[in-house]
Amino acid sequence: MECLDANVVQDLMSGALDSGVRSAVLGHLDTCEDCRELLNITARDGVAGEGKRDIELLETAAASVVPSTRVTRGTTGEPPVQGRRMGRYTLIERLGAGAMGVVWRAEDPTLGRSVAVKLLRRVDESLTERLVREARSMAAVNHPNVVTVYEVGESDDGTTFIAMELVAGQSLRQWQSKTGHTVPELVEAYIAAARGLGAAHAAGIIHRDFKPDNVLVADDGRVRVTDFGLASSKPKPGSAAARVASIGDVNLTTSGSVLGTPAYMAPEQFVGGNVDPRTDQFNFCVSLWEALYGERPFDGKTFSELGDNVCDGKVKAPPAGSQVSSALHAILLKGLSVKPGDRYATMHELIVELGRDRAKPWRRTAIVSAALAGVLALGLVADWQVRARVTGEIRQSFAATGTQLDRAVARLTSSFYTVSAIAYREQALREVAGHHDQADFGLGDPAADQAELERLNSTLASTEWVKLGDSAIAIADYKGRLLYTSAAPAVWGGDLKVLAPVKRALDAGKGDSVTVLPYADPGLASTGVLGSARKTGLAVLFERTVALGDKASEGSEARALYLQLQDGKQLLDDVRLDDETLLALVAPDGTSIADDAMPAGLVAAARRQGDIAEVAAGGQTYQVQSRSVRGLEGQGTIAHVVMARPMDGVLSLFPGARRAFTVAAFASLALALWTFWRARKITGARI
Repeated sequence: MECLDANVVQDLMSGALDSGVRSAVLGHLDTCEDCRELLNITARDGVAGEGKRDIELLETAAASVVPSTRVTRGTTGEPPVQGRRMGRYTLIERLGAGAMGVVWRAEDPTLGRSVAVKLLRRVDESLTERLVREARSMAAVNHPNVVTVYEVGESDDGTTFIAMELVAGQSLRQWQSKTGHTVPELVEAYIAAARGLGAAHAAGIIHRDFKPDNVLVADDGRVRVTDFGLASSKPKPGSAAARVASIGDVNLTTSGSVLGTPAYMAPEQFVGGNVDPRTDQFNFCVSLWEALYGERPFDGKTFSELGDNVCDGKVKAPPAGSQVSSALHAILLKGLSVKPGDRYATMHELIVELGRDRAKPWRRTAIVSAALAGVLALGLVADWQVRARVTGEIRQSFAATGTQLDRAVARLTSSFYTVSAIAYREQALREVAGHHDQADFGLGDPAADQAELERLNSTLASTEWVKLGDSAIAIADYKGRLLYTSAAPAVWGGDLKVLAPVKRALDAGKGDSVTVLPYADPGLASTGVLGSARKTGLAVLFERTVALGDKASEGSEARALYLQLQDGKQLLDDVRLDDETLLALVAPDGTSIADDAMPAGLVAAARRQGDIAEVAAGGQTYQVQSRSVRGLEGQGTIAHVVMARPMDGVLSLFPGARRAFTVAAFASLALALWTFWRARKITGARI
């Protein structure tokens, strides 16, 4: 806002300005010393007549209400100019003016630094004494939120000056007038200023004129309280203020004297009563209210009207649509209490309460995060316990199934030997064992041998053979020629030597074996053992050599083969102990048959695992184990049976749920600790 002209001054004194313009004018008077002096002179020189509101208010506003509204018209020195020396300091640039002096940027050649130099523009003993008192008050406080005073001195012409820390930035009023500041940001800035006030109070100093114009916000965001020119000092014994120097005999609490800026003054300042740190608390809450709501908490067009509203505690209602919380509003109301005893006992208590309110979102986040971490941890513990129980059950189930597998294979082998021993005694099989092609000896011809094979097929087909369940049996001669299969008795003549175990036995002249192979094996299909049937899955092929005599003996030669084919599913059914454990039979070439409910990925994963493994497949987590199927004595592993069982843990919601919950639990705990620390740091006190 530009400086006031005569018409605006007249309208202000007559009360003709509307509330919006009047607020802007009063705000400008808070920051412009020249306009305050103009208003002071106009009021004193007799702006009288009908409509005049209150000369006292105007004079107080004009001079920032110094102890007397009358400014002594003493000797006026030459205006300071650029390059002028003040002690060892050289004035460089005029920065601004306040109620009692002008502030310059100056250079300190001794220490090679820039400082702020505050000096009086007119020689006035009372102002000089107050300026010195300001310097002493500020020098007694060593705090990051208070402007540091370096020196108090006098120039050659008797002008008193203060050299202090140069703060590159703006006033708190200028800073908060910019749009975009959130409520937490505003509160944080004022809390920093409150810490500076609290440090002053700890040194026995009362500011008496706290307002946003007396607070600086540096470019780096650091907040500093300044302009302790109206401060009263009541040093505590042994305090820093007491050691600096004693303040003069000026009684700053005499009844009837008014110190401060009216719009921010506490009731005790209006009535000229005693002030204490709680007075600064009131000034502070008025300033913070203005920053948050965009208007001051008390109405009043005149000094008397404003004073009456303040002393009666007539606080305005917050504007509609305000984003200020009810808790923060209550804190401000307590700080604006008419009776000092109803306010917070110290600035520190007010800071703690403001911090609590500002830290509330952080505290809530900490609580929610901690609760979430607790729930996740509880879920993990419950899952661990359930998983431990389920894993134990699965291990027992797998162990029992493995034992059952061994028993089933042993029982199947034993049954095969029993049935094959019965077949040994059949005359038809003995005839096959005694048969030999006459053409091999040069006797007869191939046609006669073929007729003999046909006769053997007919004999074998007419024999009632003992079988195991739905298994198929086949008989071949010493050359591996199929002479009979129960799957298709009329089919014969196929070459069984295409089957590796048959060829090995006949070439060696002996050897019993068991083999697991797919029905789709090209060799098995070409032999005709299965007839015209097109079966899928795996077959368990038992093969036993037949020699002359009752049994194959050392040195005897295999003269026939007895084979038995049993479906692989029958083996799985013999192994199964419960419906929860899924089973699969895997042939050496990787072909497998499995329960319908078993995901295919489990079979491939289990083949690479000897111990129990945890595998995710089909959107669920399983534990799987592979067990070897042993062949006949000395034969080794002929296949594998894969056992799988789903995990019923509470976190078996999706693959990797356990890991995700663990990470989430640690992340929630870390967030809870960090937000708790943040809330604690904001409040500066125990939460």
